[in-house]
Amino acid sequence: MNISLIDFFKLFDQNIQYSIPKWQRRYSWNKSTIKQLIEDLRSISKSKDKDKMHFGGTLITYSEYSPPGTPQIYNVVDGQQRLTTISILFACIAEKLDETDMVLEKWNAESVRDVLLKNRLDPPDKLKLQDNDNLEYKRILEGGAKGEGNITAAYRVLREAVDDCGPETLMEGLSRFKVINFPCQASNDPQQIFESLNATGIPLTEGEKVKNWLLMGLNRATQDEIYEKFWVKIDKCLGGEPKKIDEFLRDFLRWKTGRNVGVRYTYADLRRWWNEYDGGNRTKLCKELARLAELYGRITGANILDSQVDTLLQYLRDLQVDVHRPFTLRLLDDATSPETTGAHEEDVIKILEALSTWLTRLWLAGNPMKGLNTQFIAFAHYRHTRSNSYANHWIEKINKLRHTQIGVPNEKEIGEGIAKRKAYGGKATSTAKTILWAMNDIKSGRSAPLRIEDLSVEHIMPRTLSKEWRDYLGKDTEELQEKYGNSLANLTLVGERLNPEIGNRILSEKRELYENSSFRLTRELARKYENWRGEDMEARSQELTDLALQCWPWENVTRAKIRWRIGKGDWREEKKYSEMHLNVVAKLLDIDPERNSELLLGNQKKDICLSSMASKSPGTRFRQIPRHEDYVVYLNYSRDAACRRCTEMAKRCGETIEFEYRNKQRDIWESINPEPTHSGGHPRWRINGGAWNTEKSNASMLPNVVGSILDRNPERNSKQLLGDRISRDIFFSGNKPERSGRFISIPRHRQYVVNVNHNRDNILKLCREMGDRCGVMVEAE
Repeated sequence: MNISLIDFFKLFDQNIQYSIPKWQRRYSWNKSTIKQLIEDLRSISKSKDKDKMHFGGTLITYSEYSPPGTPQIYNVVDGQQRLTTISILFACIAEKLDETDMVLEKWNAESVRDVLLKNRLDPPDKLKLQDNDNLEYKRILEGGAKGEGNITAAYRVLREAVDDCGPETLMEGLSRFKVINFPCQASNDPQQIFESLNATGIPLTEGEKVKNWLLMGLNRATQDEIYEKFWVKIDKCLGGEPKKIDEFLRDFLRWKTGRNVGVRYTYADLRRWWNEYDGGNRTKLCKELARLAELYGRITGANILDSQVDTLLQYLRDLQVDVHRPFTLRLLDDATSPETTGAHEEDVIKILEALSTWLTRLWLAGNPMKGLNTQFIAFAHYRHTRSNSYANHWIEKINKLRHTQIGVPNEKEIGEGIAKRKAYGGKATSTAKTILWAMNDIKSGRSAPLRIEDLSVEHIMPRTLSKEWRDYLGKDTEELQEKYGNSLANLTLVGERLNPEIGNRILSEKRELYENSSFRLTRELARKYENWRGEDMEARSQELTDLALQCWPWENVTRAKIRWRIGKGDWREEKKYSEMHLNVVAKLLDIDPERNSELLLGNQKKDICLSSMASKSPGTRFRQIPRHEDYVVYLNYSRDAACRRCTEMAKRCGETIEFEYRNKQRDIWESINPEPTHSGGHPRWRINGGAWNTEKSNASMLPNVVGSILDRNPERNSKQLLGDRISRDIFFSGNKPERSGRFISIPRHRQYVVNVNHNRDNILKLCREMGDRCGVMVEAE
């Protein structure tokens, strides 16, 4: 065998034909595999080192007898996928080039076809595929690509790649593309050679591949020095675990590239990134990786220091969440050069506390974590310019996610999640232990750290119910088991030693053991709950919700929207307009229950009515008035309409009332001057207190409101509104869902349509919600 390292161009620059034997598999590369090859070519063409070559695998062939004066025919044993792909790429490049275009001072459309794709002798084609593959391939060479197979699909992908990258870039990459060529005789048993070269065994990890690449080509003394100084440090800081080294390299690359690199592609993507980013001495890269591995070891727990930062990192590990690591690595790195980045250790602590709160709230609310991975990669890659408050910059970026699926959950979401989400089984068990311990810790006044492995969670109502428990719970047994069995409300903390002892005991015996627990959370459980039925489980669910909000507060989620006061009394802040309406009525009745109830009850406006009357209007939104349970009030109003109704009621009772709303953009309270309802009967709207716009119909109002919102910041606001999870009513014009709806183009933004197939109240509500998501105040009535 004459084994050689050969340029890919030289494989074709001769009278030769590569034939794919019938026993070979058909062409099978997909879009992802082809794009990987294109990325390799693009990357190597941009390398600053013009002598750099790229190894493109092996080509194993065996020759057939060819009559004198005809091209030599080689049957391909290994390498057919790459040969075929690059042949199609040559055809796409020839299509793109004009006859006068010239790349690499040698190749134009004619020379690519005549030298790289065709022979001057018969058989004319440099490559012969199997059956239908060959038919599709010949159509491509003839300029009429047509077919349903993988060959035509590859042509479309490669044609697009040529348009994106340009012929010059791809031909430059191909000029540095080399393969190991194994031409042999049929008597050499080429298939056995192929199988030996690809023999199964323990594959190299991505870290081992990177190590080999970093050291390869250096003399022995330099290799030894770099290995001892840098790679040994990487190995030590990450606990000598190959998996952690792979994850470190992946997260490093995610940070640097801003792409969601998979572990299996780390080595290939790292090489490409380095060629484009620097391409110089790889010793520099190895030194940088060694420095960052020390920081990453703190994140994974392999290189722990005695600091508040490491305590917070331990909590995130116990929480069983690691998607934050590319961003956290960047934070720790920024803190190593505060003079450049503005980041200090106290900033890192503040941000890690915010991450802990954010991720804990997401878990408690039971919200999907999908999207976090991409978001943390984006955070890590984001170019932060130095500001006066490094920590506040990042916390504000988290706040801006509030209207997305991964935004910080509010109190209501957390309360619903604690009541419903599964908190036991698999990873959830460890997370539940971590959260319950944190709650116990804050109730106990911050006790000494305890290893989560030393704790156990106990089901108060057992998972397997004994006859005594079934008799105790009665007819609601199955419902309670289904609803609360694995919820956080039915779990408490015990030590590993005590858990088997408690088992399935009846409640009275369990309470005796709970009372002697070393965990305050468990002791209080025994003292507060004599029974354990549905109302008790619901009460504990609310108790844990309140405790969670105390442990993991988040100001911007809980801030009030509106505040009010009667006369010169104290301001009262409200998070919902309906709650404000309800509490204003209650306050008016508190002032003089008998007199004011007469003034408000049964008047023309029908503001309040007796509770018994509300039951005669099913489906309407009546709420019982606090402290005055004989009365109910109707609450289905917008903010301004609710303010007007409250103002009118206050006047009838001889009181004055003021309202202010929180301006989110300026973060100040601004006065609301309730206006009387406009006349004319037509819907109207305005933004941020501007001039009113009157519409002929509710259907015409919605697209005009959306158009005005998009005018203010088309790029940002389209992302907030397009395909949102609340209404899902705005779509690209060509991507409308196949469901009932009446879609109208949005003025000045014709690429979008909005569904106006709603009743009046829902359209008014949608206008206000869309404004809220984009940080503008929409009034619609």
